[in-house]
Amino acid sequence: MTTKTAAKKKNGFKKFWRLGIEEYNTQNFDIGPDGELIVREGNYQYNIFDIVKKYGTSTEIVFPTVIENRVRDLIETFNAYIKVLGYRGKFYYHYAMKVNQNKEFVLPAVAEGANLEVSSANELFLVKRMIEQDKFNVKIRVICNGPKTTRYLDLIEELKNKGLIVIPIIEDFVELERLKKFKGEVGVRVNLDVKVNSHWDKRFNRYGFTENELLKLGKIKNLSILHYHISSQIEKIDGFIKPMKRALELY
Repeated sequence: MTTKTAAKKKNGFKKFWRLGIEEYNTQNFDIGPDGELIVREGNYQYNIFDIVKKYGTSTEIVFPTVIENRVRDLIETFNAYIKVLGYRGKFYYHYAMKVNQNKEFVLPAVAEGANLEVSSANELFLVKRMIEQDKFNVKIRVICNGPKTTRYLDLIEELKNKGLIVIPIIEDFVELERLKKFKGEVGVRVNLDVKVNSHWDKRFNRYGFTENELLKLGKIKNLSILHYHISSQIEKIDGFIKPMKRALELY
């Protein structure tokens, strides 16, 4: 392959995959001189083909600095606009542990100020283990979503009694009754009557209160969060704005 052909092939790959473009979050990726995918971490770069040859497939490659940069940018952006707009509240970013529970993912996010969100007793147990190993500051906030089994609720109570800021999200009337005497912050989940275009076209959602049920609940002690989950893989900005506006109206 001539130098000219190699350069043309490299540029073709970069254009097709939109590599090296910050607005697409691909600024860490590039194509090497041999037409192979490389990833840059600061001024160091890794040849992905060489890594796969060494370890086989499938190979999971984690770049903690990329995770750290994403979390830092997110928190700094929110805090900057909070200051500009004179908002009197605070922004808390919560890393969803269901995405990846490996410490190589969790710890870099936490190191940059992320809090945590869990959706099961198993995930909360992992948080407990990492706290016992002194991996986390005890001031970290943990939101607890998902159906609350007895084990899950017991673990929430246990960690709350140990001083951790654990915030259970109430998803139905059974949980509402069980958590009436909970002494910490709580949230409530609403199943918004909003449809968006997404990979998962939601028609029925068995989690959360309907809008009418929510408005009839009355006062909930220590309520601090109104939570909703609209869908996944939302491609257009309107899919974020519509449910957010509806949630604010309900609030």
